[in-house]
Amino acid sequence: MRKKFCRLCMLVISLTLVMGLVINVSNQNSVEAKDSSSKGPEVTDYFTVINEDGSTSIVDFDDIENDNSEIIEQSKEYNLVAKTGDDKEVIATYENEEEAQEALDNKVKTKSKLRARTFSVTTYSVEENTKAIEYGVVYLNSKGHDGNSYLTYKNVLTGYDGYTTGSYAKDAAYIGTVNGKIRAKQAGTVMDFDARDVTVVDYQSANISHYYVEGGYLYHKYFYGSESSSAQRVGKKPSYLNEGTKYYSYDGHYFYTSYPTMIKDYQNSNTSYPNAVNKSNPFYNYYQFLSHRSKTTLTPYNLDTITNDKVGSSSSKMKNMGQYYIENQNTYGTNALLMYGVSGNESAWGTSSIARDKNNLFGHGAVDNNPYYGANGYENPQTSIKYHAEKFISNGYLDNEDWRYNGGHLGDKLSGINVRYASDPYWGEKAASVNYYYNYGNDYNKYTIGIINGQQKSYKLYKEPGSTVTHTLGSGSSPRTYNLPVIVLDTVTVSGKNWYKIQSDTALNSSRTDTDWDNKYSFSRDYLYIPASDVTIVTNGSDSNTSDGSTSYTRGDVNSDGKVDSMDMYQIIQHILGKSKLTGNNYKAADTNSDNKIDSMDMYNVIQIILKK
Repeated sequence: MRKKFCRLCMLVISLTLVMGLVINVSNQNSVEAKDSSSKGPEVTDYFTVINEDGSTSIVDFDDIENDNSEIIEQSKEYNLVAKTGDDKEVIATYENEEEAQEALDNKVKTKSKLRARTFSVTTYSVEENTKAIEYGVVYLNSKGHDGNSYLTYKNVLTGYDGYTTGSYAKDAAYIGTVNGKIRAKQAGTVMDFDARDVTVVDYQSANISHYYVEGGYLYHKYFYGSESSSAQRVGKKPSYLNEGTKYYSYDGHYFYTSYPTMIKDYQNSNTSYPNAVNKSNPFYNYYQFLSHRSKTTLTPYNLDTITNDKVGSSSSKMKNMGQYYIENQNTYGTNALLMYGVSGNESAWGTSSIARDKNNLFGHGAVDNNPYYGANGYENPQTSIKYHAEKFISNGYLDNEDWRYNGGHLGDKLSGINVRYASDPYWGEKAASVNYYYNYGNDYNKYTIGIINGQQKSYKLYKEPGSTVTHTLGSGSSPRTYNLPVIVLDTVTVSGKNWYKIQSDTALNSSRTDTDWDNKYSFSRDYLYIPASDVTIVTNGSDSNTSDGSTSYTRGDVNSDGKVDSMDMYQIIQHILGKSKLTGNNYKAADTNSDNKIDSMDMYNVIQIILKK
C-alpha cells in the first residue's frame, strides 16, 4: 500500500512541476481556408534574410531605398553639340547635365564676344543620350510601368510569361536589346523586359550580386535596393571555388571571376559556358533542387530546436510545430524540411502579421498588392501546414498537369515551385538555405539527383523500361519544364540500354498506367523510368530509398530527440489536455504501455524512465 501511495505522490508532484511548462494558447478565430486560383505571384510586404552567421532579420519593403534617379542618371551622358547649317558635331561629352550646361554657357559667352568678327552661324546645345554599354547590369524597378507590384517578363527559354521584382533582387545580367526588349539573365533564366521597367548601367559603376566562399560554405550576396544588400549561406563549398575570390553567376550553376567573360558566354549560348570556372561541373544546390517527393532525416525535435533558435523567447506560430511537418510529410509525401524552410521564409519564422492573425505560415493567398487581407486564414497553424502539404504541394504544384507545375523542387525562375509561387527570384534558394546552418542527421546528399537536360517537349515517362508510357511531359504547344531535376532510385539495363528508375512528382493510379493527382502519394508505388542518356547526375546520394512504412522510435522519447526528459512529459500533457495532439511515431512513443491510449499511466512510466527506475 505504501509503495502505491508513494508512486501516486510522485506522480502528483511530477504533474505539478511539469504543468508549469504548459503554455495557454488563446483560441484563434477560424477563417475557412480557400484554395487560391489566382495566377498572380505571392507578394508580401517583407522578407526574411538569413545572415552569414545564421541569425535572421526582417526587411520591410517600406524601408528599402528604391529611388532609381541616381541609377538612371548613371545610364546617361550629355553631349555638347555645335550645329552649323546641316552639319552637327559633338564637341565634348559630360557625365552629368550640370557640367554640360556650364560648358554650353561658356561657349555661348565666347561666341557673343566673337560675333562681330565672324560670319558663320553656329548654334550650341546640350543633348541627352543613353550611354553605349558593352558589359552592362540591368537594374530592375520595384514596380511595373503598368501599376502592378511586380515586373512581368517573357521567359526566353520556355516561352512563358514570368514575374519578379527589384524589391527582392535589384540586378540582372545584361545580355542585349532584342526587338525593343531588354534581355537579361537572373535566377537561372533569360528574361525579356519592357524597357520602361528596367535601367541598364555599365557594370563598372554598378552594385553586382555575387558569390563567395567562407568557412567551407558558399554565400550569395544580393542587392535588393539602391545600395541595400545581404549575404546568405546557400550551400556547401564546391571543390573548385576558393576563399577570397568574388564569383559572378546569375544561374547559381556556372561561376566566373570576370563579369565581362560571363556576359560573353551568356550572349553566345543558353546551354554552353566554356569560360566558366566549372564549365564541366555545374553546381546544383542540393536542397534547392531536391524534389518534395523525399523525406527528411530530421526529427520534430530538430525542427523545433531550429525554430526556438531563430525566434528565442518571442512569440511565434512555428513553435512546437515540428511534429506536424513530419506528420504531413508522411501522410502526403512532401518533404518536411523543404516545407519548413518555406514557412520560415514566408512567415518571418512565424512572427509575421499574417502568421499571428491568420495562422497562415506560408503566405497562401497573399497576392499582388493586397497581401494581408487576401491571405488565407486557418483555425490553427498546423492546419496551414496540412493545407500546404496536401493542396498546394501534393495536389497542386506537384501535379504535372497543373498550370503551376515546373518540377517538384523549390528551384528558381527557370524551374521548380519558385517559377509560379513567388515574385522573389531567389525564393527557392532562401528556403533551401535553412539546413546549411543546422546540419542534423544524414540529410545532406541523401538522395541522388539527376537533371533531364533541355526542355521536356513531348517527353515520355515509362511504367517500365521501354514499355507503356505512363505520362508525357510537355505534350502541349509550349512545354513548361526545362532542365527538370529528378530523384534517381536505381539503374536498370534492358537490352544493353541503361534506364533510370525515378521518383514520380505526381501520384499514379493503382496500376501505374496514368497519373492521378488526387490519389494518396505512395513512395513505393509512384515511380517511373526514363533513359539514362537523357540525364546528368549532379548529386550522388548515399541512399535514395524512401519507405512508406513507419520508422523506428523509442518509448518515452516523444519528441524524438534521443533522450527522455521533462520535454517529453510536456508533450504528453499537451496531448491529454487537447492542446497539441500526438500522431504517428510520436503517439507510439508516448503510449508507453501499448494500451492504445495516452493517459496518466504513460506519464508515470516516463517519470520512471527519467528517474532511471
